[in-house]
Amino acid sequence: MSLGILDHGRRVLAKGYGHRDRELRLPATPATTYGVASVTKSFTALAILRLEEEGRLKVSDPVVRHLPEFGTPDPRWTRKITLHHFLTHSSGLPPLPSIYYASARSLALEPPYDRRVAKRVGVDPDHAPIDTYEGMLEFLRTEPYRLLGPPGAQFSYSNEAFGLLGAVIERVTGRTYESYLEEAVLRPAGMRRTTFDTGIMYRFPEVTALYSPRWDDPKHRLIRQDQWWEDTCLRACGALRTSVDDMLAYLELYLSGGRVGRERIVSRRSIERMLTPHVAIQPGQFYGYGICIRPDHHGVLVASHDGGLKGVSAKFLVVPAKQLGGVVLSNAEQVPAPDVLDGAINLALGLPAPTPFFDPPVRGPLPRSTAEYAGWYCSGEGIWARVTGRRDGLRLDFRGIEEVRQGVLVRSYGPDLFVLRRDGRLFPLRFQRDRRGRIVSVFLGWRVVRRRRPSELGLARVHRMVW
Repeated sequence: MSLGILDHGRRVLAKGYGHRDRELRLPATPATTYGVASVTKSFTALAILRLEEEGRLKVSDPVVRHLPEFGTPDPRWTRKITLHHFLTHSSGLPPLPSIYYASARSLALEPPYDRRVAKRVGVDPDHAPIDTYEGMLEFLRTEPYRLLGPPGAQFSYSNEAFGLLGAVIERVTGRTYESYLEEAVLRPAGMRRTTFDTGIMYRFPEVTALYSPRWDDPKHRLIRQDQWWEDTCLRACGALRTSVDDMLAYLELYLSGGRVGRERIVSRRSIERMLTPHVAIQPGQFYGYGICIRPDHHGVLVASHDGGLKGVSAKFLVVPAKQLGGVVLSNAEQVPAPDVLDGAINLALGLPAPTPFFDPPVRGPLPRSTAEYAGWYCSGEGIWARVTGRRDGLRLDFRGIEEVRQGVLVRSYGPDLFVLRRDGRLFPLRFQRDRRGRIVSVFLGWRVVRRRRPSELGLARVHRMVW
């Protein structure tokens, strides 16, 4: 991994640890190019706000104004979904399998999952690739699913929404999403070794190899992978490749109110809007525009975004009031590299390194029985969990496309609130009820995952599940 810390415009740390290529013993450095996955979303949000400054769109615009082909199973709510809802993951789109279909061509070259597991959880490994924005728009119009609710009602992470912001940028500018980002953000910020293009990336002096857990190994040992995840219609949500050196330049935007050196990328007002806590994720944590906000981390606002993908664990974090920021990039998937950055920033703030960046739940009155939470909770994005009630909490058995884990114990913290502890971190699970008081979903992994009847589970295999 590579780690960098910026303090009042000065690089106080920029260092590599371990190897960018384990087999060739090539060291990681601040100049090593890594994937950043969902860190890309902050760049996309920045581009949308710059286009608003240029008068080409408004964040309050309905999506259909720029993408008239956009549709969902509920036309009433479709017309009310705005760019703001896309930017804040509050459009009502449920977790869907489209990320696998948009990357189908590269996944076929180096499958990251067992085809049998994929079919069991409703991801079709033989689905035709979704190669264009038009194909993604058609998928959202025709796929059998239900919206989670009216736009703006709740947060549920949506890669499709951010992917389509790339289509909005293309329609508004008449240019590709990538070329507009390069001209409007990357080049003025001096990010010379940052790209979406794998061919260009391999011209850079240092490019990492990728390491991912092996799905058929019970210990999930990391193995080398050579095929990057590639797609053409979800690039705005996770396709950027960059280095710590370049990301430290990018962080200046948030610490200087939209400038990098003498170059103004966006206005101070646009940065303030990105860092505004628009939609609640969980107590003490909100989503701004393409960035996660903790308004009060021991007296200061902290903004950050993680990224995880095949061979990628990444995070950037800024504390504008303290002129402090940092980034960590790793070439290993599903590893706690972001915790290293959190610890470094906490130390710089005079806090103990393990200080959590969210409010630990306060334990309240325990439910009389956990039996009502038991059942299956499944999403089209391959998240499947079987919940079994215990006297002191719940047992979760994950059987999803990228995680198979049994016997995960979750402690009860109060009615409808449970907490999973993993690698020293706490992850809250909040169950949600309908108007009749019945448990209908759980907020898990930043997604709203619906409860399913056992009779429905077989429908996933034959692709008749209504997500």
